[in-house]
Amino acid sequence: MAVLIVLLATFALSVLIKRIRSQPVNYRACGRIALSAMFLFAGISHFWLADGMVKMLPEFLPFRYEIIYFTGLIEIAFALGFLLPQYLRLTGILAIAFLIAIFPSNIYAAVNAVDFGGNGAGPAYLLFRTPMQVFLIGWVWISSVKEVNNSKKSI
Repeated sequence: MAVLIVLLATFALSVLIKRIRSQPVNYRACGRIALSAMFLFAGISHFWLADGMVKMLPEFLPFRYEIIYFTGLIEIAFALGFLLPQYLRLTGILAIAFLIAIFPSNIYAAVNAVDFGGNGAGPAYLLFRTPMQVFLIGWVWISSVKEVNNSKKSI
């Protein structure tokens, strides 16, 4: 839930700053700034909240802390990639693949009612988390992967 708040708040703030400055608003660029903030927040959280995140992985997996730290680094790399025009499309494609790849950990955590990130609510949490995951994937697609239909391709 916190990542969604970071995403939406950063997007709103980016749009507001553009409007206050009387500049044209590029919603895709504001969306990428918001994605960058969200992934940075999530990535740093993997280091601050590693103990809770490890619980979201099945105990039979080896190197659970290392997986958490590694995925945190990946998310921080996405945060940078969304701000670098030359890596934008690749970052978006990889971020979508990543969001799909990590979703089973949310299923595991919800089914096992892991008390972290809303998963303590049990499988009912998936009624929120699943649409949110689809929303995030769509946000990444629209703001960074989808080709712009006009000749003014902008970052």
